[in-house]
Amino acid sequence: MTRPFPLHAGIATVVARRALTPRMLRLTLAADAFGDPGIEQPGEIVTLGFAGPGEELVLPREGWRFPPGGPEQHWRNFTVRRSAPADATIDVDVFLHGPAGIAARWALHARPGDRVGHAGPRTHWEPVADAGWSLLAADETGLPALQAIVEQLPAGHRTIALVEVQDEAERAPVDSAADVDWHWCVRGDAAPGTSTVVIDTLRTLELPTTRGQCWGGGEALVMRDVRRHVAAHLPACAGAVQVLGYWKHRATPESVDYT
Repeated sequence: MTRPFPLHAGIATVVARRALTPRMLRLTLAADAFGDPGIEQPGEIVTLGFAGPGEELVLPREGWRFPPGGPEQHWRNFTVRRSAPADATIDVDVFLHGPAGIAARWALHARPGDRVGHAGPRTHWEPVADAGWSLLAADETGLPALQAIVEQLPAGHRTIALVEVQDEAERAPVDSAADVDWHWCVRGDAAPGTSTVVIDTLRTLELPTTRGQCWGGGEALVMRDVRRHVAAHLPACAGAVQVLGYWKHRATPESVDYT
């Protein structure tokens, strides 16, 4: 049965914050709904809502519908990095890519006691039962989901993980029972969303020809190139490709889809 979306919608409270790397921040959020959050797979998303100055946040109804005539709403997707139903909390990791974005600006200043809207969850990863190996690709915005997926892969499962980061300080491998080959693709001074380091690295790899699965999350144009490469060169992954555009650089054409 297809679960409703959003399954839950309400107001969450920030209860903790912790820097993971110079540019990645972990926020712990508490809400009654997180005692039974409905999380089914690693890498699921929760959508956080931010009211405009002086405005009251209006929560979405089932089907992501809002009452007509309401104020402008700002909602952004984040990975549920950790769910703790016993404490009715979740962790979300926020890439601090600068103060320009609404969500990043809020996260920079968020402190325990601050409140934020929440709605979700939504699945972004469905494991394929007959896949003998996995290819995962992400930039910093998709890294929390990639880490959550890696942590729950089966023991010995061959996994190739490509992650775009700005510099060596952002490397953040996680423990896993899987056999993970990490490729940290450093873009250096290039702005996020303008580098080709992920697809360049992918093109150099000799990957298995047996049945596999592919997941990706990051800038839409970069992820489009990943999808195209997989379609052209990894026919054994056909029907098992979940590569998502999490955001768009301002120079990315509108014609580039998120999926």
